[in-house]
Amino acid sequence: MTSNSGTPWTQPESAHPQTGLVINNSITKSKVPFVPIDGNKVSWYACGPTVYDASHMGHACNYVTFDIIRRIMEDYFNYDLNVVMNITDVDDKIILRARQKYLLQQYQDQVASLSEQTISDVEAALYEFAKKKLGAEINNRDGWKAFAASAGDGKGLEFTKGNPEMTTNFVAAQTAFAALEAARDNVASGETDKANAALLISAAEDVLAVWLDKQFGATVTEHRIFRDLAAYWEKDYFEDMDALNVRRPHVLTRVSEFVPEIVDFIQRIIDNGYAYEAGGHVMFDVSRFDGKNGHFYAKLEPGAKGNTGRVEEGEGALRAYVSAKRSSSDFALWKESKPGEPKWPSPWGYGRPGWHIECSVMASEILGSRIDMHTGGIDLAFPHHDNEMAQSEACFENHQWINYFLHTGHLHIEGSKMSKSLKNFIPIKQALKQYTARQIRILFLLSQWDSNLFFDSNSMQGAIAVERTFTNFFTNTSALLREFRLRWEESDGNRKFKGPELELFGALNDTKARVHSALLDSFDTPTAMRALQEIVASTNIYLQRGRANIDPQIVEAVGLYVTKIARVFGLVSDGVGSSIGWGSGSAIGVNGTEPVDRESILLPVATVLSNFRDAVRDIALAGGDKKTLLSLCDRIRDNDLPDLGIIIDDQGDGRALVKFADPEALQRERGQREAEEEARRLKKEAQARENEAKRQMRLEKARVPPKEMFRTPEMSELYSAWDENGLPTKDKAGEDLTKTKLKKLAKDQAAQEKLHNEYLKSLE
Repeated sequence: MTSNSGTPWTQPESAHPQTGLVINNSITKSKVPFVPIDGNKVSWYACGPTVYDASHMGHACNYVTFDIIRRIMEDYFNYDLNVVMNITDVDDKIILRARQKYLLQQYQDQVASLSEQTISDVEAALYEFAKKKLGAEINNRDGWKAFAASAGDGKGLEFTKGNPEMTTNFVAAQTAFAALEAARDNVASGETDKANAALLISAAEDVLAVWLDKQFGATVTEHRIFRDLAAYWEKDYFEDMDALNVRRPHVLTRVSEFVPEIVDFIQRIIDNGYAYEAGGHVMFDVSRFDGKNGHFYAKLEPGAKGNTGRVEEGEGALRAYVSAKRSSSDFALWKESKPGEPKWPSPWGYGRPGWHIECSVMASEILGSRIDMHTGGIDLAFPHHDNEMAQSEACFENHQWINYFLHTGHLHIEGSKMSKSLKNFIPIKQALKQYTARQIRILFLLSQWDSNLFFDSNSMQGAIAVERTFTNFFTNTSALLREFRLRWEESDGNRKFKGPELELFGALNDTKARVHSALLDSFDTPTAMRALQEIVASTNIYLQRGRANIDPQIVEAVGLYVTKIARVFGLVSDGVGSSIGWGSGSAIGVNGTEPVDRESILLPVATVLSNFRDAVRDIALAGGDKKTLLSLCDRIRDNDLPDLGIIIDDQGDGRALVKFADPEALQRERGQREAEEEARRLKKEAQARENEAKRQMRLEKARVPPKEMFRTPEMSELYSAWDENGLPTKDKAGEDLTKTKLKKLAKDQAAQEKLHNEYLKSLE
């Protein structure tokens, strides 16, 4: 068949029963039936991170979203998945970052004190940086000052308007210059210790690193230097993924561990006639591949063919082989290593793999020449993923290396698409200081996985509200069921499961069908989440009947189902038991298997009760009133017990319902409420001050008699003649005022007369 984009694609077939799942396939640009190659087994290759810096919310969007899809396939549809993910630890960005970091550290270690040489080095680095990054020819301090002054507001915003990367570079240069000026003052005053030298180097590190790399980058040859940086950020990445409750891949691959296999793979492409050697490089020949032997190039974005800008961007920052290309569309499979780059032996000389070939080889080595699924961010579709498919199909001489390509949409941060140029990255660790992993996951669940996603305060407040709805439901349901079990009563012979229960039971079955249908429809989690919210709302309405009129069986059935789907979505941590709700971890034992320290659990509660008893006793002995006692009851309900994860919920029948919840979540909610109350209080005070200021202004204005209002110092400058009532008749130049102007002034005077009369009346 031909896809909506004109790309050829063949629907996989299987004799095995299918789930009915359809997936939005990026190759076809449409939803197509999902049919695995081998029965229920699914091979899945996930594009992993290039580990050179901290993971950000763009990574979270991609990996949490596909973790949700993985859990649905694994835990709901029961597919037998084999998930392979790569770590890109050989890449231009890693090489540059590792080299510069190493050289900067070497330089700092060698500087024993703040000297003229250090200042001279930083100054040279600044001028080189200005030329390379800002296009400014500067040779001295006055030259920089003049350039900075011409840039506008001191931050370069006028000079760099519309170019965020230029703004960043300008700020880095300006910071270095300010540090240089401070360093000169320190030298003049004799403050030349190592600490002051370190301050200069730290402030100027962005400009100094570029200069050092140009001077000495070619001397960095140890693989360990590049590997250490990648290993550090790989560990950091997995810490973030663990914090987000993202399952780890079944197989993890690293580029540095697959270089011999990459060399063999490239040789097969050459042997098949789709690549050529050029001066130590090996280039993929797009024209020899596209349209030949049934092959099709750029299956994901056919319209991007020939977009040399995007092709070059995909080649990396250290490319030096453009002249080796036969066509601008060709791309590197193997790069000849320059001095200062890691290198491996090959038939074409020492070099390193191109970016695109790395994934092709790692995926194929583990999963074979035909793979069910490949996932990644939409920003990688062209040229990276298109080139992956071309290379692999050129190697295996087949026409469908990947059956289903899935791409997450762009992430928008506070209304703007997250991008390298805008520098609007939010590190995952920073986001997790403000929001919980569950709240972030709920945000992704509320959005269609293949559409753009918006991460901002408004959307997160929506996610928090949804979490609160489920949390309250779980807490209420668990508390009621606990109470029913404690107060178990023999049957009185009267059936409780009647009309309302049957109606809710029917709604639950309808919810199950809606959720199932939504998940079959290309993992439509927004619809599934709406269905869950609606059954929760229906159950909450049912619970309003009161404890004496509800049947715990249907309440438990709803609670268990909602928890089941929440667990499938990854909202409940792996390992938490099968009870209703988010679970409370292993602090008091998961499924009763963990040892329990009775004293450590009971002591905080016993202390609260003891303090409450002491306070009640003191009030009683002092003859305190009912209001004081009730205030004390409110305090233990609203503050003391919630800090321990205990909620006392007053009920209409006079018996409180005891609930359990996460203490940190309760404290966080209380903090949010207090912050909102404080904001309202401050707003109210500000409004009161504004109203008082307006009242005072009105009062001052009211004091002026209407005949004098146009003769005040500021008004008398506008006019030169007045009538017997104090109304102006001529302007400052002695010209008669127009009838329209006179009419307006008379109207103003009449209003002032009314205001002044009110003032006089208030004095009586």
